[in-house]
Amino acid sequence: MSSHAPHHRGTEPLRELKQRTFFSVSLCLRGGYRLFALAATLLYLLGVSQGLAAPQTATRDPQALTAIASSLKALTGGTTVNDVILQTTASYVAGSDEEAGTATLTASGNQLSLVELSLSGGTREEIRDGPAGVWIGTDGTAHSMFVNNCWTDASWFFPVLTLEAASANPQTSVSYLGPDTSKGATLLHLRFASVLAGQDPTDTALVATLSTMDVYLDPQSFLPLVLDFNAQPDTGIGLNVPVEIRFGNFQNVSGALVPFRIQKYLQGSLLHDLTVTTVTVNSGVPSSVFTLPAVASLRSRRRASKRPSSASTTSPVAAGGGR
Repeated sequence: MSSHAPHHRGTEPLRELKQRTFFSVSLCLRGGYRLFALAATLLYLLGVSQGLAAPQTATRDPQALTAIASSLKALTGGTTVNDVILQTTASYVAGSDEEAGTATLTASGNQLSLVELSLSGGTREEIRDGPAGVWIGTDGTAHSMFVNNCWTDASWFFPVLTLEAASANPQTSVSYLGPDTSKGATLLHLRFASVLAGQDPTDTALVATLSTMDVYLDPQSFLPLVLDFNAQPDTGIGLNVPVEIRFGNFQNVSGALVPFRIQKYLQGSLLHDLTVTTVTVNSGVPSSVFTLPAVASLRSRRRASKRPSSASTTSPVAAGGGR
C-alpha cells in the first residue's frame, strides 16, 4: 500500500503542537464544514497524490483476518461489543505544562466517540461523528476538527471496536505485515485502511493514506498492545504527526479483557496517561450523545476578536447549517 512519506517541520515546537491539540491531536480546520473541507483537501493534495496507486477494491488478507479473529476471541470470547464507557484518572503533559484529573471516554462502534477531560487546567471535549468532529478547549469555544483527522477510528481508546469494524467492513483493507520488532518486542503487525470503491484513483489513494492504522498484537495472547496512526495540523496539510496508543494491564470485566492502562504519545512524547477505574459495556449509548455542537464561522470569530474588551466575553454566534 502506498503512502505519503512523512514530512517534518522543525519550526513547530512539540510543546506548542501539543497545546494546540487536546486528547486526540484534533487540530481544527478554521471555518470549514465537512463537505467543503474534504473537497478543498482533495484539490490541494491532487498534485501530491498523483503518483499514488491504490486498489479500487479492499485487500482482505486471510492471515490478517485470522489474526483479528484470534484477537477478538481473546478479548471478548466472541461477544460483540456495540458501545463502551470508560471512566479514568488522567494526566496530561506538554513540556512544563502538567495537569491531572479525570476523563470519560465513550464510543459507539468505531465511528462515534466522545472524550471528556476534566483536568486541573480546565475541561476539554472532543466529539467524533463519522467523517466530522468538533473539539472544545478550556475557553468553551467549539472548533471543527480538520477533516483529514477524521478518517481514522473515533474509538481509538478501545481496540475491540477497531478490530470488530475491520473484520466486518468489506471496504476496509486488512494486511498482515509479519513479525515486527520496532516496539521493543516481537509483535504481529497488521495494517488497516479504508478503500473508496468506484471513486477516482487519486481520491481513493488519498483516503487510504489518511485512514491507515497499524495494529500490533502480542504473538502469544493476540492482545492488541499498540495502535499507530498519523494526524495532521491545520497549518500543514500533508505534514504527518505520528500518534501512538499503547494498551496494557488487561483485566477481565464480565468476561471481556479490557486495557486498564491507555497511554497516548505524540511524536514519541507522552501526551496522556489514563488509568481506567470503571468500564461499562453495551449499555445502549444513544446516538444523541455524539451530536456535534454548532461551530462559529471564521468570519464570526474574526468579528468577535475585533470587538472591544467589554464585549470579548461574548461567545461568537454559531453559523449553523452548513454540515
